[in-house]
Amino acid sequence: MKRITLALIGAAALALGACTNGTSDTLSDGRVGGDGTGTAGGEETTFDHSNDPGASSPGADTNPPTEPAQIKIVGSPEVTSRLHGCGKISVAGLGSILASRGLTGGGTRPAGQVSGQAIYMQNGTVPALGGANYNGRVPEAPFASTSAAAKMFDIFTMASYDPIAATWAAPACPGVKVLGTDGKFTKDGLSCLMGKPARDEHVAIANDAIAKNATDGAKLAIAALLSAAHTCQ
Repeated sequence: MKRITLALIGAAALALGACTNGTSDTLSDGRVGGDGTGTAGGEETTFDHSNDPGASSPGADTNPPTEPAQIKIVGSPEVTSRLHGCGKISVAGLGSILASRGLTGGGTRPAGQVSGQAIYMQNGTVPALGGANYNGRVPEAPFASTSAAAKMFDIFTMASYDPIAATWAAPACPGVKVLGTDGKFTKDGLSCLMGKPARDEHVAIANDAIAKNATDGAKLAIAALLSAAHTCQ
């Protein structure tokens, strides 16, 4: 009999507590925010977010968390995701580009200047490009360092002499010429060098370089296109 009486008293107490506060629930334990909206953990432990998705200023968080200084330094997530989503070309991959695009030293360079492939074959190039150190059990770097980018720029700059030679031929693009009989760039030739379809804008800018500098304009345009296409610039 006593057990039945105690059970009835406990049930009545719970019913009375529920009726005294219509907003009480098991998640917020009856606690509400300053504007009458509940919070997940109470005002003392979480930001006071409004539970009404259609609310404007009422219930909005007037004290958002301070933006970390590191975010301001490296940029927004949208910017950093694009930067870190672009890995560098492997040392072997760069060698394949030079060989398949006919950038093997067939052009005529000023006296004492070496070709892009000759720079690629030098002893110090692999470490500068972030290549693997097998003796030290160090894998190849996934992203280009400053020295790697500078070394690739050097290689592409000196390789730019090759495609303008009359004897230039790319194994990956048989029958294609970078410069046409009129001395201007061809879209197929630029597509071969970049490894993706060239647009009219690419051709126009490259030909503009020739118009502004008949001597070195073509080489400057080729070096810029190679660098932009293969170094995530």
